[in-house]
Amino acid sequence: MIPALDYTPDADIPHDASFWMPSEEDIPDDEGIGYFRNVWMLLNEPEDVTRHVIETESDLITLVDHLTVSVEEYEALATIIDKGYSGKHPPGRLGHIIRTEAPELLEIAADDELPLYDLELGVAGLSYALSTVGAVPVASCRGHEGGWSDQPVVFVALDEQRARWLQPLLRESGCGFHISRNREEFLVIDSPSIQHTNALAQEIVREFDGHTDLFDRWLDLSVIDARYN
Repeated sequence: MIPALDYTPDADIPHDASFWMPSEEDIPDDEGIGYFRNVWMLLNEPEDVTRHVIETESDLITLVDHLTVSVEEYEALATIIDKGYSGKHPPGRLGHIIRTEAPELLEIAADDELPLYDLELGVAGLSYALSTVGAVPVASCRGHEGGWSDQPVVFVALDEQRARWLQPLLRESGCGFHISRNREEFLVIDSPSIQHTNALAQEIVREFDGHTDLFDRWLDLSVIDARYN
């Protein structure tokens, strides 16, 4: 049971998009950009790592869809995947189903390496995919009722060249662009469900396929790495 919002995303690039991208000097040492909390930088992640995250995420989405029958169960199981098992069994039917059909999820503690590297189900793969093509994901959320986003979103620093390359992939996967008030320097990729965002991540790596010459180089990571040498 994967929740899906009933709306049609707009894949057109907003007319007031700034296409802002950070320079090496804008990249902090130990946090993210854009004044979001509990974020960190994903910069030019290797394609093999990204493919692993996307495939793992796809398998977990299929598992969650198979095991849950309500939004409450979906949220409980997705939280275990996102944050690790807290030691408290989910109540009722879901707890029994996890113990019998996916007990490996109960072996992942919060202080272990999490399956999606501390990102949330449905937006981890897209965040890594954007990083691999040279964009800079800055914040993400799979969508929580009453949370800071009620739908899957990834905020991303994106130049015009990559935005136009991404646009048909968004349209094909059922995702869209928008700009968030007070975060106008970033483009936001939104979707009705985490299945759509994972589909977009798959489309990105399929289309990119290691062709690093597709885009202009933006960040020189050697400048950033030199800070630690």
